[in-house]
Amino acid sequence: MVISPNGYIAREDGSEDWLPEEGWEEFVKLAKNLNNVVMGRETYTQVTNRYKDYNFDSVPCKYKIIVTQNKKFQAPNGYRVVYSPEEAIQYLQSEDIENIFLIGGGKLNSEFMKKGLVNELQLTVNPYIIGKGRSFLAPANFEMPLKLVEHSELPGGRIKLKYIVHKPKH
Repeated sequence: MVISPNGYIAREDGSEDWLPEEGWEEFVKLAKNLNNVVMGRETYTQVTNRYKDYNFDSVPCKYKIIVTQNKKFQAPNGYRVVYSPEEAIQYLQSEDIENIFLIGGGKLNSEFMKKGLVNELQLTVNPYIIGKGRSFLAPANFEMPLKLVEHSELPGGRIKLKYIVHKPKH
């Protein structure tokens, strides 16, 4: 996820005009390498409607998964619709995908985390404060201790942070 220093992934209206262009190129490269993206329906709709020239349709990966609770939502050509985080994971595992690329939004991120389905978290902090917006995580009742395993500076003053979920031994 790309976030502002105060935890937002988009403006309130869903716009992401504050993100640098190279961030999209990095996203596309990672999606291609992992051969999948998992997104919420609202994220899919916002990005597809807002960016006609480059959106998820142009991402070169085989598995594009939209998670929604709306049973009437139809999968666009090239996408698969599932109805839960667990169903997304089961489908991708059945296709021999080991690393699932969860790209949000905040509601879906929280659902995966609340259910303990996240092992690793990669955040790119973009140096741009948004006073109000869409949070990286929707409010939910969970906690997740993390361990920083990698960090690096990217062009434009961005910082990439890689965490693993710290699961205490019982």
